[in-house]
Amino acid sequence: MRFSLIPREPKFFDMFDEAAAMLGRASNKFLELVVQFDRLSERSAELKQAEHDCDDVIERILTVLDRSFITPFDREDIHSLATSLDDVLDSMEETAYRLVVLRIDRPSQVAIDMARIIKDACSHIEHAVHLCRSIKDVATLQQHLVEIGRLENEADQLYRESEAALFASPPDILSLIKLREIYGWLEETVDSCRRVAHVISQIVIKGA
Repeated sequence: MRFSLIPREPKFFDMFDEAAAMLGRASNKFLELVVQFDRLSERSAELKQAEHDCDDVIERILTVLDRSFITPFDREDIHSLATSLDDVLDSMEETAYRLVVLRIDRPSQVAIDMARIIKDACSHIEHAVHLCRSIKDVATLQQHLVEIGRLENEADQLYRESEAALFASPPDILSLIKLREIYGWLEETVDSCRRVAHVISQIVIKGA
């Protein structure tokens, strides 16, 4: 059955915009943490608070979903979009935590490049989520989704190259473990951005 994505329940889109904006702000804070690498406890605490705030928005979305008879698009897609947005900030905050507790001297250039990719991907998510409100400009929305996919491929290539370099010229075993842990969480954060793009893509296909 074809249906319109014109929001019968505008509050869903308001809350999705709120959550996506939180991702954008958090990704800026995350990049600052990785690049500046100072005030680590304070910066990490800010990201933890952002993660809690996002949890609150996601909980509101799911509560409204449970109570709503009419929804702007499939209920399962609303649930998937909400939880996938939450996963991005969860992974970002967990990565920041690892950067602090593993007590590395400085993040590598690979880590900085991955943090920039995360920031860019979250920016595209923010735009794509906002465009879901009416789905009038499908071409622009698709461009944002394509960019997220491109960034995920770039991050995957960086991860593979960094892992190969670690084993080609391995540091001491403790440093090896720390770096692989950090790179793994950075890649997972980018992957979570790609999962958001996939959910949005499915929403667009169903609403076409």
